[in-house]
This record gives sequence, C-alpha cells and structure tokens, in this order.
Amino acid sequence: MNRKFTEIDETIRELNASTDAHFKWLVKILRFIANHDIDLPEITCDDAHQRCEFGHWINTRLQEEREGKNFVLDISKKHIRVHQACRNIITAINDKCQTDAVFNVFEQSLLSFTEALTTYKVHLLQLRTSYDALTGLPLRRILDESFTSMNNELGAEGLYLLLLDVDHFKKVNDTYGHLNGDIVLRSLAMNMSNNIRRSESMYRYGGEEFIVVMHAKDDREAVTIAERLRHDIAELDMVAGEHIIRITFTAGLTRIHPDEALREVLERADQALYIGKKSGRNCTQLINQRLETKKFSG
Repeated sequence: MNRKFTEIDETIRELNASTDAHFKWLVKILRFIANHDIDLPEITCDDAHQRCEFGHWINTRLQEEREGKNFVLDISKKHIRVHQACRNIITAINDKCQTDAVFNVFEQSLLSFTEALTTYKVHLLQLRTSYDALTGLPLRRILDESFTSMNNELGAEGLYLLLLDVDHFKKVNDTYGHLNGDIVLRSLAMNMSNNIRRSESMYRYGGEEFIVVMHAKDDREAVTIAERLRHDIAELDMVAGEHIIRITFTAGLTRIHPDEALREVLERADQALYIGKKSGRNCTQLINQRLETKKFSG
C-alpha cells in the first residue's frame, strides 16, 4: 500500500485518539471544580492548550500537514478558544460571579471545536478516496485541484511534467494475465515513488499512464531526472507470481510555465508522448512551448 494511504489512516487514528483524550479532559474539569487542591496546569495555565494531550498532537500536525493545513489551523484556533473559555469558567467560579454567559461561551466553543474536527475527518476520508486503490497513487483529480497553487508557489523555481505510458502493456496482460499486469503497475508505482524527491508528486493518470511533477531548474536537469527514472524501471526485475517481468516506458516531458493551465501542459506532454511512441518507444521526448521536440534514449 502506498505510503499516503498509510499516512492518512494513521492521521485518522491519531485524530480519534486525541479527540477521546479531550473528552477525558472535560471530566478533569469537573474533578478540578470539585477538588480545588488538584494541580492541573492543562486547565489553569495560560498555555493550557499546549499542555493537554490534544495540544501535543495538533502541534505535531501543524508541522507535518501539507494538503490540509487550513483545516488543522482552524482546529488549532478553536482548540485554544475552548481552553480560554474553560479558564474563564474556573475564574468565574472562584470569584463566585459565574453567569450563563460564560457557560454559553464554553458550550459554543466546544461545538465549534467539534465541528472543525468533523470537517477535517471528512476531508481525510475524501482524500483517501482520491487515491488509486491498485497503486496507492493520487488520481488525476488531486492534480487538477492542486495544480494552480503548486504552479504559483513553485513554478518560478522550475516545474516539469512527465507523462509516461508503459510500452506494450497489452502484451504484458495477454502473456502473463491481468493479475500479474496489476503487479507490474504496482511495482512501477512503488519504485518510482521511492525514487522521486518527497516534495515531488506522482499520479496515476489512467490505465498504464502516469504523471510525475518534478522540480528542475532547466531542461537539461529535467531530462537527466526523467532518464534516470526510465533507466531504473527498464532495469527492474518485477516478480509476478512465477514470472520475472521487465518493462519499459515512453514519456513526454515539458516545462510548466507560470499561469499555464494544466490542460495546456498535458496536451503538450501528450503530443511528445505520441511522437516518442511513433519513433520507437522506450525514450523521453522533450517538448517546449513552440512544440519543438527532442528525443533522449539509450
């Protein structure tokens, strides 16, 4: 299973466990009110939201989360408000001036916090269904949704799109069977995912076609990366049942330019891929905005 599936599942498990811990924290509040001699800094301190179990988890998520950072930020803000409202209740009780207002604020902050948690969980579950069950790779719609922001953020540094297609994949299925063909696709996806940088992305485009969005400062560096990936796959022995299968792929490579729509980039890469297949396959075909192409193989 792709590491992204594992990461999403682990995040959901941690979210559930941390949410349960916060419900237990509510019980601690009742105990604190009943027994003032108990020292509970996760209730009374100004930084109480940093001290509770949920606070530790949310701070870690803020550092690690990328795709759902806005959801986590919203949860963090509302978690802080819950602790602030709790301290206001404790202060009001100690001063013997509690009113319905402080309890209403606490109630509303809890409801808002719970709503933010639910929204994030729904996001994680939707994200999980946006990944291919066979290879574990994100599907095309993930790229559709993130492409513009990705280009705005990283395009100036140099972004390239590699559209690749497994050569003669129908022959693989016909010779070894569709189940072994699936193993070949999983092996390709796993190998390439492990050999691109963590900041780069690979997607299943459909069938035996895949996309890699990679960082490179110029065409020369991009071709070097693409050719390394192509050679790695060509030299990989894929174990499928009793068979050792080797495959190759043909790829269309093009630079992603600022403000360019994904459709334009894909059309250009697809044209280069078609030329590469017509010229013998097992190659990387570079194409620029003027639709000039250059083949790399060997």
